Amino acid sequence: MPRTTRIDSHVHLYSSTDLARVASALPYALPAPHPLADYLDRLLDAGIAPVVVNNVHLSILPDSENVFESFSELARLQQLDPVRYANIQLVGTIKADPSYATANRLAHPQVVGVRLVLHDARPESVADDLYRGSAWEALFDRLQPRQHVHLYAQEAETNLRVLRQLPQNCRVVIDHLGSCHGSRGADEPSYVALLAEANRRGNVWFKGPGYRTSLDPQVTASFATQIVRQVGADKLLLDATDAPHVGQAPDGTAYANVLNPLVTYAFVDTVARWVSADTHLPADQLLRGAWTQLAG
Repeated sequence: MPRTTRIDSHVHLYSSTDLARVASALPYALPAPHPLADYLDRLLDAGIAPVVVNNVHLSILPDSENVFESFSELARLQQLDPVRYANIQLVGTIKADPSYATANRLAHPQVVGVRLVLHDARPESVADDLYRGSAWEALFDRLQPRQHVHLYAQEAETNLRVLRQLPQNCRVVIDHLGSCHGSRGADEPSYVALLAEANRRGNVWFKGPGYRTSLDPQVTASFATQIVRQVGADKLLLDATDAPHVGQAPDGTAYANVLNPLVTYAFVDTVARWVSADTHLPADQLLRGAWTQLAG
């Protein structure tokens, strides 16, 4: 049957074996496994052809060995059923740790970047030298021109404080459109400052899907529109699922109760239509046009 092609610039793929390594270390119940084959089959059966999938480091895991294993798993799937799994490109973003992100791991042709995870860290908790020093400088120097630093913090000002510490030549991708606080509005001073710094650098992208910014696609679209206007349409990448949708919205809504990859794609399509109406840019460009730069 005909399929709609999509990219997923942010998904977490891991097995029960990966989770078993942290079973005794988490202060809460383990999430369900989210293996590659199940994820791909759900999309394919729904008529979606994922042409690019980015398996992003999962913060609860001590390393990114699940990312490397997923590369091997896709190769096995493509051997078993070359027609069904043809034309799927799997890439990965690994843990940004100076001792883990070695030259050998970064040399893997499918590794596109390293991920810094700060979750709900308050801005004042980010020391001015948190990502400076010889070990971090060596890691950033190891990044190839095609690779990026992938940054996740819920606070716009936290993202800004980290961004200002990263080398000017580092390409940076910021999660969830740079803020998980949609209720503050896209004119929050720290958010405006984050976009201004991104514009000054010229090598910072903002990535969706944006449901952590707000579950209201119109609110999320206001942030995406600000990015287009202040940083550039070529620095916006909406096409992502962020599956398997852990955590909850500020109002207590569990993301897993209202989202799945198919629903999330419908969400970002709606966001793209809102932004397109405001900017007169094609929705497809807003969804995935920036990936060609990041993949280069």
